[in-house]
Amino acid sequence: MDAFAKHRCGAEKNILSTGSADHGREDGPVNDAMPPARRQADGADAPWDAIIVGTGMGGATIGHALAAEGFRVLFLEKGLDGPREDADNALSDVPDRRLGAGRWPDRISVTIDGSRRELFAPLGCGVGGSTLLFAGALERFERCDFESVPGLPHPGGGWPVGYDELLPYYERAERLYRVTGTGDPLGDPIALPAPARASAQDELFIRDFRAAGLHPYRLHVGIGYAPRCAECLGTICARSCKSDARHLCILPAVRDHGATVRAGCEAIRVLTRGRRAIGVEYREANGIGRAHGRVVILAAGTYRSAALLLLSATPKSPNGLANRSGQVGRNLMFHHSDWFALWPRRAASTRGPRKTIGLRDFYTCDGLRLGMMQSTGLSASYGNILVFLYQWFERSRWRRMRPLKPLLRVPAKIGSWWLGPATIFTVILEDPAAPENQVLPGRSDPTRIELHYQHPPEAAARARLVRRLLDSRLAGFRRMHLFGEAMLDLGHPTGGCRFGDDPATSVLDRNCRTHDIDNLYVVDGSFMPSSGGANPSLTIAANALRVGDVIAARLRGARTRQSATKGAADPLAS
Repeated sequence: MDAFAKHRCGAEKNILSTGSADHGREDGPVNDAMPPARRQADGADAPWDAIIVGTGMGGATIGHALAAEGFRVLFLEKGLDGPREDADNALSDVPDRRLGAGRWPDRISVTIDGSRRELFAPLGCGVGGSTLLFAGALERFERCDFESVPGLPHPGGGWPVGYDELLPYYERAERLYRVTGTGDPLGDPIALPAPARASAQDELFIRDFRAAGLHPYRLHVGIGYAPRCAECLGTICARSCKSDARHLCILPAVRDHGATVRAGCEAIRVLTRGRRAIGVEYREANGIGRAHGRVVILAAGTYRSAALLLLSATPKSPNGLANRSGQVGRNLMFHHSDWFALWPRRAASTRGPRKTIGLRDFYTCDGLRLGMMQSTGLSASYGNILVFLYQWFERSRWRRMRPLKPLLRVPAKIGSWWLGPATIFTVILEDPAAPENQVLPGRSDPTRIELHYQHPPEAAARARLVRRLLDSRLAGFRRMHLFGEAMLDLGHPTGGCRFGDDPATSVLDRNCRTHDIDNLYVVDGSFMPSSGGANPSLTIAANALRVGDVIAARLRGARTRQSATKGAADPLAS
């Protein structure tokens, strides 16, 4: 029995929290809990105002906003409702067990610089998407990520939406996701709620960084720090403490605004009629289902939204839906992450928040785009080192020798003893867009993910520059790089459906509506034309709120026109 048969999608599936907003423990989903008047069976009183494919940062945020405006919203989610953290399942190769732990169930095919391998990407799969597993960093991009600034021209000429236009949506997203932190001393003023006090060791790091001439600030995170908070970095939070999209958007959208979630439903095709999207076809336990809507919003994640457009080809669009430009799936970007261990100058307690330090001293240098440095919240413990070694193994030439993998526990034990009190930091390096880097449906199985990537020629030079900067500015600290070179962060994919003003070079317009299909939108990380030098999550949420305002105004206008002309066809459903 496959994952869809075991975790079936009900036709009227809703989810509700069984605990308080801040400290309640959830005991799993509560299905069909809405009053009958607010439940909706498939096809009843269709179409939906908005069908949203995916419940991660983009889909959950825009769906919550539209539901709160009174629109009838349907979420379709490939994963389960209420997966539970389980270390054995999280490391398992079995798809059903991985789904049960909120992980993407299948290996993805990755060809990097001509070398092909299959590995498990660090992606979430469940109601809440990858936010179930993310480490809670919710940082803004800088102005130079959107537009040219003196001494630093934007490589693509700039985004169609500038920093000032996105600013009020950044502020809304920060309130929605309960972001705390302090302002970057080198950047624009940002007013956020005060963060919880950092661990004594991190406070010493902050003080010593300042003494070294650096400008640390408290990292912007969505972590509530309830009593006995474990931060849940890279794991599912069971206490509603981490600001994941399930707790803060999906559950309120269902509980308070009547939205519906269908979990265990994998979208396989966007249905169209002429230049209009009319619905989504999906696979569930009982076979193939269809949902019809006035607006269709793709938020299945960078890896799947572009693939879904390509799988939705029609006789009039044989190369894929909304792909007149030939850019669907192209310009895939990641971040290059340089991980290193840093020893404190003095021993101190590590009790308390550990994901606390951000620095933007290296965001740009000598006209080059680099990125931010931050603490990961991870110590050099046995478990964390083992995860690093597993990631290295999956990407190395030894990956085909599967029986060797359990033996990595030995060097992990030795490494944890040798590294001792070290804290792990990372530097995020921007990845430039290139059309040859792309995401595609799997050739043998279209539900699988296939990536093709060539390192940009200058990436290694920028990585070496960052290490020289670190060596210079952190000369007084004992440190060790954990990998021989900066690694691709497959958990930070962006691009594939870039937005822009020119339909010949972009897939989406400035409002993330496809140039070719009038009521089809994309609001996950695939809309980005450049990757920026910080975690993309907050920018995805802010943009989803911006696009949500556009769609809400359009739906209200259509409703008003239909009411004024009684008996006329629905202008967004024809």
